[in-house]
Amino acid sequence: MEKFPKKNIFRTPENYFENLPDKILEKRKPKALQYYLSGMAAAAVVIIGFFLFNTNDTVTSSINYQTELNEEVEYYIESGVWNVEDVLLLADNPNELLDDITEEEWSNQTWIDEGLLENEIFY
Repeated sequence: MEKFPKKNIFRTPENYFENLPDKILEKRKPKALQYYLSGMAAAAVVIIGFFLFNTNDTVTSSINYQTELNEEVEYYIESGVWNVEDVLLLADNPNELLDDITEEEWSNQTWIDEGLLENEIFY
């Protein structure tokens, strides 16, 4: 091995190290743009999916909850566990609830058509 000359047998092309960063960036630029666009598309799909599925479930679950609650309240009233005072105590605005019930019951009556006077209705 000592017979071989000790010189550098490797050569670099001219301006290789000066042009190397530009070549690397040119190769990386399309990949970076592709990753950026695919990330944006994935984020858009996640956001749209979240709003579609979450909104429908929330509306459906609140409707189902209200329906179940109404059925349970009706069951307690019909079975005699709750009376009128209990229901009114549970209401947020009992006066409004009473007004709605009264209006519903009186709207079905045809008092005026039968020729009854208002004094006869209330007394």
